[in-house]
Order: sequence, then C-alpha cells, then structure tokens
Amino acid sequence: MGVVVVKITGGIDLATGGILTFSGMLMARLLVSYNVNVYVAGLVAVVVAVLFGFLNGFFITIMEIPSFIATLGTQGITIGLSLVMNKGGVIGGMPDSIFEIGNGSIFGIPIPTIVVVVVFILTYVLLNHTKFGVYEYAVGGNREALKLSGKSVKWYETLAYAYSGLMSGIASIIVLSRSSAAQPTIGLGMEFEAFAAVVLGGSYIAGRGTASGAFLGALVIIILRNGLNILGIPTYIQLAVFGIVLLSAIVGSTIIERNVQKLTEE
Repeated sequence: MGVVVVKITGGIDLATGGILTFSGMLMARLLVSYNVNVYVAGLVAVVVAVLFGFLNGFFITIMEIPSFIATLGTQGITIGLSLVMNKGGVIGGMPDSIFEIGNGSIFGIPIPTIVVVVVFILTYVLLNHTKFGVYEYAVGGNREALKLSGKSVKWYETLAYAYSGLMSGIASIIVLSRSSAAQPTIGLGMEFEAFAAVVLGGSYIAGRGTASGAFLGALVIIILRNGLNILGIPTYIQLAVFGIVLLSAIVGSTIIERNVQKLTEE
C-alpha cells in the first residue's frame, strides 16, 4: 500500500525492507533492554519509519537525487544500523505481549488480517476520496497543473514517501510479533516483492495505479510463494522463479512506461 502511492508519483521506494527491519530491531531493543510498554515501543517504531520516509522525500525533492538511488542509500543506512544495533545478532527474549499482536485474534479474526483490511481501506479512501489522492496522482501525471493550482509538488511527493514509511513501520510490528526474535536482515528482499506486486497490480507508469490493484498483485505474489511451497519446490528453485517474476515485472514496467512516453511525445 505504501509502494503504490510512491509509484503513482513516478518514483520507486527500495528502502521499505530496510525501514521495516530497522523499525523492528528498534522496537525489540526498547522491549528487551528498556522494558518499554509494547504499544509505546510500537509507536516509536512507526514514528521512526515515517521519519525515514521524510528523509527519502528530502533526498529526492530537495537534493534532487533520483528515487532509485536515494531509497537504495536509505536501505543501506537502515540495514547497517540494524546490524550495528546488536552487533549483527538477533534480539530475542521479547515479552509475550508482542506475540499477541501477530498471533492473536478479535472475534475470531486474526489481528494481522484486520490490520491489512484497515490499511487497504485507508489507502483506498486516501487515493480515491481525498485531495491527498488527487494531488498524488497529479504529481505523477501532471506536475505543471499541480504547480499552477498553487500546490507544492515537492511537499506532496515527500508525503508519498512518508506514507510508504508509515506502512513499513506498521508492517515491522506485524513481522516482529510473528517472529521469535528480531533479525537484522529480515526485510531484505521485501521491497522487491512490494514493487512486483504493485506493477502486477497495474501501476505501470507514473500517475497510474490503485490500492485495489496493488492488493491483487500482492495476492499473486503470496499465491506464488505458497504454491511453490505446497508443490515442494526446492528453495533455490523458488528463488530463481521469484527472481524471474521480479525481473519480468520491472522490465515490463520500464518498457510500457517508455512506450507510453514515446507515444505521448509523438
């Protein structure tokens, strides 16, 4: 849900996996070393994730660094900090309260499922029924019109990365709560899965994309993973298959975007 908003603006966010990892490690450290309340620790993790999103926006809009390079750099920073936090080791011994978030249920519905539904609805409403969504589509589709309307293109582009950071922060809590320990590299690769899901969901070019499409794209990725596991496909072959899917999504997105731009120019 975070990556699709960034993709709509014409950018790409490769820092989501790193931000997720660092937020999870930070939350685990607060819980284990400082006995911070689980909800306070979760709030701190989410706020830090949003700040990293704003940092991405600063690099891209103010420093004018391409989003691919800027977010890749942020990924390196967050993974590096995650490794430094516990000298490359995992953080274990967390309180039982954290595991209730990822494994508990409300009225028989798993809490992670409820979170996914709420996040999807939030993103759908923001993109389709608020000025925020109108401006984000304008950033990717018609920047000049947004400028002429008196709105700051840089601000709304930055907000897209901040929103992506928010989603990474929320995801970090779910991932941490479903794990027995916080791992300093657990999020590596998730950014490519998210990007592939968004592209498979129809967000091929700037100014295009929907929350519904991204959701369906994510389901395709999940079904692919689970299907390969059920079939008993070896892990190394799964990596090859998933790599092909990712490359196909990226190459397909690039080719379609170039063709559309060429037709527009003609």
